[in-house]
Amino acid sequence: MIRSLVYSVFCFATLLANSLCAQSDAKILLANLKQDLELVSRDLNSLRSEVEMLRRENAQLRVAIHQDNRSNESSQQSGAVLELQNRLQALELAFRQSERDRGSRQEEISKKFQQIIEQMNKGFEQVTKSNSPKAQAPAFSNDYPKNGFVHTVERGETISSIAVKYKSKVSWIINANQIADPTKVFVGRELFVPQK
Repeated sequence: MIRSLVYSVFCFATLLANSLCAQSDAKILLANLKQDLELVSRDLNSLRSEVEMLRRENAQLRVAIHQDNRSNESSQQSGAVLELQNRLQALELAFRQSERDRGSRQEEISKKFQQIIEQMNKGFEQVTKSNSPKAQAPAFSNDYPKNGFVHTVERGETISSIAVKYKSKVSWIINANQIADPTKVFVGRELFVPQK
């Protein structure tokens, strides 16, 4: 169960590192990772409860053996005491093995979490680098006619359609209005349209 959860967490982290395209995907993956961590935490608590139960049973068996040793000193009772002692030793061995298994599982989970954290940090660095502005603003020219008028962009219009409509040039409109991305001219924006 824990291995499948760790594998699931590892898969989410790998997916995060390989395909982080948008921050919303990263948030979803992070939320899924948190859920898996909560499941692992619950399993860890369950293991702790089992260990506590074994400790209680061990203590009860010791009390029972101690009481049997006091009340039954006859040779017939010594066989039962011996059997109880053997059971007690078996329980102690099982308890020690459970403690060792729990410790190794915790180490394994800690290593996996460390790997996942490292992968997530690399993924976040990649997302941060990919979201940082790389291109510099274009240089604009003053080589356009200074005569013209202001036009308010309407629905469906582009810079090229405005240039054709008023017998202007696209480069003049871009330079006059210092438009960095000609595809991002929105409805309602006022543009100076140079004309000869």
